[in-house]
Amino acid sequence: MKRFKWLWLVLAIALVVSPVLVSCTPAATAVPEATAAPKEEATKAPDAEPTAEEVVEVEVTEEAAKELEGTIVISFQSTDKQTWEAVAEAYEKLNPKVDVRVELKPGEGYQEWIRAQFATGAPEASLVNANVVADLLNAKKFLDLAPYLDKISPYTNKPWREDMDEGAIRNMTDPIEGRINVLNLETVQVLWFYNKEIFDKVGITDVPSQPTWSQFIGWCQTLKDAGYIPLAIEGDARSFWEMRVGWLMRMYADQYTRHEADLVRCQPGDYCFREGIDDKWVYDPTDPHNDDNTFITFNGVRQMAAFYNGEQRVDSPQWKAIYENLAQLLGPMTEPGWIGVTDAQPLFLTQQAAIWLDGAWFFTSFEKNIKQLAEGTYGVTEGEPTPTPIPGAAQATVFELGTFNNPSMEGELVDAPARTIEVNIGFWGIPKKDQAQNDLEVDFLMFVTSPEGYSIYLQNKLDPENLNGGISGPPIVKNVDLPSPYKERFANVQLIGNTEKATAGTYRSRGLNDYQPMVREWTDLAQQYFQGEITIDKFLADYQASLTNLFPQMVTDHLRWQGGLDALKTPEKKPEVIE
Repeated sequence: MKRFKWLWLVLAIALVVSPVLVSCTPAATAVPEATAAPKEEATKAPDAEPTAEEVVEVEVTEEAAKELEGTIVISFQSTDKQTWEAVAEAYEKLNPKVDVRVELKPGEGYQEWIRAQFATGAPEASLVNANVVADLLNAKKFLDLAPYLDKISPYTNKPWREDMDEGAIRNMTDPIEGRINVLNLETVQVLWFYNKEIFDKVGITDVPSQPTWSQFIGWCQTLKDAGYIPLAIEGDARSFWEMRVGWLMRMYADQYTRHEADLVRCQPGDYCFREGIDDKWVYDPTDPHNDDNTFITFNGVRQMAAFYNGEQRVDSPQWKAIYENLAQLLGPMTEPGWIGVTDAQPLFLTQQAAIWLDGAWFFTSFEKNIKQLAEGTYGVTEGEPTPTPIPGAAQATVFELGTFNNPSMEGELVDAPARTIEVNIGFWGIPKKDQAQNDLEVDFLMFVTSPEGYSIYLQNKLDPENLNGGISGPPIVKNVDLPSPYKERFANVQLIGNTEKATAGTYRSRGLNDYQPMVREWTDLAQQYFQGEITIDKFLADYQASLTNLFPQMVTDHLRWQGGLDALKTPEKKPEVIE
């Protein structure tokens, strides 16, 4: 069960690692948008023209050493030792003088652990999930992978870039500086799963691929009247920031803020303005890809200035509509006492709840989780206390799944139909070290992204006996095919447009730029609101006041802009960042 909790790496911190923090670029650097949409694939942004100093931070060795040697330490946030030990063993057979250590880490305290690595001055870890430390990414503490793309992979005898999907590489690349801070090898989409048997039983037989919000709430009421919990969802602080509630906040803020694009996009003369792209962009909310980074560049300084000057707020009629709609779901249609629940998935797996919000990775974990429940091993982690037995777990059986996309909220304040989190993920980052060590670590990535290496990876990830395995979605590695039934399951996922990127206004959906003091205050206020302890007007007023009060501190401590608020006076200039 815990193997996919690291995926909040995706879904929680896209705006943290967005270059909104240090530049005006979209979030492609760490959380790129999906690449499967035909229109986006058809339009390739022209290459940016960064300086060599901006892009090439390392001198890539032209020819690999004849025999590699050294140590590689894999320290992802994961419990899947089987997969990484298999990949490590295969790599060591090809490179016998290299010792690959698999030292995976738990989710709790992972961010602090990475920071401690850098505090020593010489991180030992070779591979980490880097997007949990946005400030370190923005401070360029991680290796830029872009200079290695044209280096020949010794495992395919081709330039490394040819081993991966071109569109995915483009989306991993900062369109202004040309950097690739993290490697994202799987494609994921957030969608709603439902129990087809329960839906049929209560008479819900017409389930469109994307219902309206009112239709969705109507289903929930029908399920509730029949004695079921409509939606299983967690309501603890982690869920509000980095998991399901946080996803909802970001996805639905998008529906109401797309019209703000002209206010905060890069203007002629801005350091981020791209000739041939930004001068041709025209707002079209009917196009779900209209604000992809291949068509428009957002200026993060203009966004911060717009908020500071009151042009972008969180106490507007749009934000009131968002929260009033969500209040129809969160509380009335969730399990009793949902605030504070840390794992609601068993309610869905034991068929007490009919609907579950998750990523497409759920396709590969569903049967495994059912098996774990029935065997009494669900949630059990070596070295930790045995969790409280789950009611009905022993009788858990597999049932037929259905899916639908985000229900679209409606009304005069809505800009466009709902989109979802639809991205390439992984966030594999290499902490900067000396060049020889970094070259070795990139060589390991070249092996993993070869057909040989990734086939071993998939074989173990999708092994039915590997209860800590599973993948997030289709891989971007070329010449690798998913086996059945996963290939068919993922093929049925309908892409509707991505919200997990730099957008016009979602950066303020739960605090600004995921600045933690703001997140904590928003979480406390939002939990009070959804429990009926404060009114919508008080909630929004207090939320606006919280952001306003903490704004100067966020700019100096989190964005680390030299000169602090003075940077807002010249949004056409790229702020200097304090290292």
